[in-house]
Amino acid sequence: MKKIIPFEKDIKFNTKIYCINSISLEHNLKNDNNHIKGDFIISGDYKESDVLLKNEPFIYNIPFEILLDEKYDDIFIDIDDFSYEVKDKDILNIKINVLCELNIKEETEDKEEIIEILDEELNNREIINDCDEIEEIKTDNINNIIENIDGLTEDYVTYHVHIFRENDSIENIIKLYNTKMDDLKEYNDLSKLSIGSKIIIPSYEL
Repeated sequence: MKKIIPFEKDIKFNTKIYCINSISLEHNLKNDNNHIKGDFIISGDYKESDVLLKNEPFIYNIPFEILLDEKYDDIFIDIDDFSYEVKDKDILNIKINVLCELNIKEETEDKEEIIEILDEELNNREIINDCDEIEEIKTDNINNIIENIDGLTEDYVTYHVHIFRENDSIENIIKLYNTKMDDLKEYNDLSKLSIGSKIIIPSYEL
């Protein structure tokens, strides 16, 4: 079973943002007795105006924290999606979907009972972040929520999100992130890459 937890944050820059040249997402989220806590690390470079040739680097640590119900065990944390948008010329808006693969301690084969458990949790959940705002857990597709997906045997702690650019190639990305073609295929549909596509790149725990 999987749960998608959306997270959104506005990051205010000290200067104007003409364009984002590159951006990467990493995280160090950890699960401690169903208490998931850590940081998203947003980094990259940008231009302040179209007349300046110099690219300015940026890096921001964004805290994230959520408490899941005790009925879950064997929680696996992943990044499902990442997008960004420049707003008001100096604000970078980021949206991250955190994927939690969950096992319920007392399993049931009754589909309606599973849905009731999830609905009860949605009404009683506690989500905390640095903005003191409660993030909504979206359940647009109930079949996706109760779907069992294949677990991965590898243990990952960091996930890079690379924005595919004009001069990029799969071979260059593999060298840049020291990864493997099989790992990229496991997380991405490489046959449909185009400029602006997001590529999720897992990193093995050292």
